[in-house]
Amino acid sequence: MEAPARTARRLFFGIGVALLLATSFALIDGRLPPAECEMNEYNCTSTNELGWMVPLLSGIALFFGFMLHLGIEKGVKSPLLTFFPVENSIEQRELISMDLSDSQDEDSLSNAWAELEQGLLSSKEEE
Repeated sequence: MEAPARTARRLFFGIGVALLLATSFALIDGRLPPAECEMNEYNCTSTNELGWMVPLLSGIALFFGFMLHLGIEKGVKSPLLTFFPVENSIEQRELISMDLSDSQDEDSLSNAWAELEQGLLSSKEEE
């Protein structure tokens, strides 16, 4: 299984390129920049300012993909790496098992303290 950061990088680059392709088709077709049609124009498609969202989202997706790429390949600290870890499934499994064993050790230690306190209180109660 691949690391989540690598999968997210591929996903962001794919979405960015697809939206960039949609932007180019919109430019070729004349839907960008937004136009308003006159009532008597025959071959005109009216568009609004939301048409600029497609190239904007394309840029954002490509930027996120590039940030993840720098974080994975160059070791640059990227804020996106907090959401998408770089470790593969084996390393993630080891980290989770270490966290689980640490929490179990803390639980057994707190149980030991609780038993010690209970023993002290019961011995004081008997006196």
